[in-house]
Amino acid sequence: MVQLAFIGAGRMAQTHASALRGLSGVRILGVYDPSQAAAQSFAAAYQVPKCYANAHELYADGEIDGVLVCHYTDLHHRTLLDLFAAGKTAVFCEKALVRRVEEGRELLREAHAAGARVMVGHHRRYQAGYAMLQRVAREGRLGTIRMAKVAYCHPGYAREWGDFFADYGRSGGVTLDMMSHLFDQLHWILGEAESACGRCLRLSRSMPLPVDYVSATLAYRNGAIAGIEGSWQRYGVGYDKIELYGDEGAAIYEGSDKLRLYRAGEQTELACPGKPPYLAQMEAFIDMVSSGAPPRVGLAEGLHSVEVALGVLEASETGETFRFKPNQNEAGFQLPVQPSNAIR
Repeated sequence: MVQLAFIGAGRMAQTHASALRGLSGVRILGVYDPSQAAAQSFAAAYQVPKCYANAHELYADGEIDGVLVCHYTDLHHRTLLDLFAAGKTAVFCEKALVRRVEEGRELLREAHAAGARVMVGHHRRYQAGYAMLQRVAREGRLGTIRMAKVAYCHPGYAREWGDFFADYGRSGGVTLDMMSHLFDQLHWILGEAESACGRCLRLSRSMPLPVDYVSATLAYRNGAIAGIEGSWQRYGVGYDKIELYGDEGAAIYEGSDKLRLYRAGEQTELACPGKPPYLAQMEAFIDMVSSGAPPRVGLAEGLHSVEVALGVLEASETGETFRFKPNQNEAGFQLPVQPSNAIR
């Protein structure tokens, strides 16, 4: 029996708990949330026997095999360090991994020293359509990829000032909190980013209500260029789409069970059967906990998407192109260089 504990009892914790509930040989043993009411409600909904009074009670529980960290981004760094120090070395952490790149660097070093395995919650790598898109690109079925267009819009943003997600300093706005999913997807397909330029609203307090928008151009080391836009807006329509264009064809995926391929005078659809991505992600996490299997998205991958998001924010603030410079630390991890002024 794999026994798990949650830190955080909000929306994403409930999403993952719902997926775990359908897996055999898995038990949610405990939960900690600063809101005892939230923790108790979570415990009642998912038959969780332990509600910890504080995080230290969870750290000290020797029955736990794995921990899911599902609270706010700016709390991840300290929480993961505390888990490593307590010997909790099988961890799932929601995205975005961290708010500052140097925090991610420290986590890489400390995880290596502790022998910890961390899966970062970029669930789109477990969605069948995105996985097929990645295979189509990597197998060369589109020829050399020259450009990508990526867009995500949430049209019903209802946060108010004072909410974590409306706090640019804590959440990084739509660019870090949401678009990190898309930066991870592009990294999976195109490899490392080379430079970024763009403009973002950055949840400006000059606006009467919180809204956010990012429009960016990313250049990749393999020569591809990606245009990316995302928004948290209060009105209008929603969309979620990625398009890849190569010398020999194009592929477009919009989150359905089909991937569309285009060549000159030809259009085909590829079926993308698969499990719900959150379920597939939790199955992979349990495999990581029980067998030590490497995660599809680990700390280094999670950090890369943070670096790209913060590079876009830096470019937005300065009006200049931000250039990513890879660096390798003594532990052998490929690490990004921290943006000179990644957070203000």
